[in-house]
Amino acid sequence: MGLAVAAAGVALLLLGFSVAVGVVSLVIGRLPTDEELLTSPWAFLGTNLLLAALVPLAWLAVWAGHGVRPRWLSSVRGGLRWRWLLLSGVLPAAVVLLGVGGLGLLGVLAGEQPFGSGDQRTLATTALLLAVVLLTTPLQAAGEEYFFRGWMSQAAGAWFRAPAVGAVVAALVSAALFGLAHGDQDPWLYADRFLFGLTASYLVWRTGGLETAIAFHAVNNVVIFVPTIVAGGLGDALETTSASPFLVLTDVVGFVVIAVGTAWLARRRGLVRLTVPPRVESSLGAVTRPGSGR
Repeated sequence: MGLAVAAAGVALLLLGFSVAVGVVSLVIGRLPTDEELLTSPWAFLGTNLLLAALVPLAWLAVWAGHGVRPRWLSSVRGGLRWRWLLLSGVLPAAVVLLGVGGLGLLGVLAGEQPFGSGDQRTLATTALLLAVVLLTTPLQAAGEEYFFRGWMSQAAGAWFRAPAVGAVVAALVSAALFGLAHGDQDPWLYADRFLFGLTASYLVWRTGGLETAIAFHAVNNVVIFVPTIVAGGLGDALETTSASPFLVLTDVVGFVVIAVGTAWLARRRGLVRLTVPPRVESSLGAVTRPGSGR
């Protein structure tokens, strides 16, 4: 049931996006170009809001498929732990800033343009794109985390009685599909996204909630998009289909630092990471307890 709700929801969202593109085509009298669909402020906003809609879709899927109230998808506290979200986002922000800045500096020293170039747009359009990134990219990141590390992990892990086995399988499945969802890519770029997904799954498992994964995902995207927009390389960034082994290795180092640092901080703060939701409704209407064997 949860899978049916999730699949139908994604299909409806894609249909809605296609209808929106059709309406735009009628208004402007032609089909939008690929660049316009990727880099215009309104298209970028529409894409982010489309992905943000995965949050309520994940809530509905976990409620329909597992009988669990949507608030338990956020964390073991039955909702987002906002203080922890902000606190645990500091380390990922620092690591991503250092990594992107370092790679950018190496590119400049090598005589390259590390954040791309070529997009010709007005100052007003650039400012609008930056506003869209800063205001809606966290929502986009939350949507992907709720869907892949939230509902999908619950759906995959629920098939296994042993929690450790369920956690590993859920991480592998969600990371694999998360990488594939990004479209055409070479093995190195796919590996980078797959490892990003594994890191996010570990953060969820270790902290008992989606907060750190959301913060990690949000700051990663914001820190990448802001300089590419300023440099005029947004189109190149969104159409990237390959990555170098050096980039993947650099990202892996950052992922490990974030994972280890977050685990240390969670342990130091005595963060609760396990719980039993107070009530689970089965599809037959009987009340069951997780782990009761019923």
